[in-house]
Amino acid sequence: MEEYHLKCIVTGPPCVGKSSLLLQFCEKEFSTELDTTVGVEFQSKTMELDGQFKIKLEIWDTAGQESFRSITNNYYRGAHIALLVYDITNRQSFQYLGSWLEEIAQMSTPNIVTLLIGNKCDAKERRVVTLEEAQRFAKSNDLIFIETSAKDNTNVEKVFEDAARQVITLIKQGKLVVVNKKPQISLISGTNNNNNNNPNGTNNGTNNNNNNNNSSNGKTGNGTTGDKKCC
Repeated sequence: MEEYHLKCIVTGPPCVGKSSLLLQFCEKEFSTELDTTVGVEFQSKTMELDGQFKIKLEIWDTAGQESFRSITNNYYRGAHIALLVYDITNRQSFQYLGSWLEEIAQMSTPNIVTLLIGNKCDAKERRVVTLEEAQRFAKSNDLIFIETSAKDNTNVEKVFEDAARQVITLIKQGKLVVVNKKPQISLISGTNNNNNNNPNGTNNGTNNNNNNNNSSNGKTGNGTTGDKKCC
């Protein structure tokens, strides 16, 4: 089974449920009492994909507040995947997506796989961003588009699976290069020199974790947390 070590950054406006998506994906939990992300938080999870690949994801959850943008921008370096999240019940979070896309384009590496995530699709009665307009926006910007609900676990795993598949496709097509360039991607082998608090992401893609479980996860805070957030 081929093994890959990929870096994913989760970005977008504040209070759209980014941390809730990660809590659901990594721990199969949902909470209305999450603290607002201040700076950046880190999670990791290993998953099997299509019976062929073992994917270790480093996931960086970034604060959406403008005051933290200069800090969180550093974490785009070396990222293979960007998840741009908005709230389908919050029109403003959708209207500002253009500036977030510009930031991804400026701060990340070429051919980063970017997904547009419309979160809170369980709140249909409060929807203000239609499925059709989000699809148009995604198509015009060449984005993979998925609506999710962190609350009821709709499409949460699909987001990360589809993203990983697309990264692997680009690797196979030679569009993501592995020779002393970011993003760095290689098969995982015997040793691990990674520092989980390094915003530059993976080094040589190696990992000494011999855990035979199909998935594993962990979380570290890379900053502090603040007031309670909506999710």
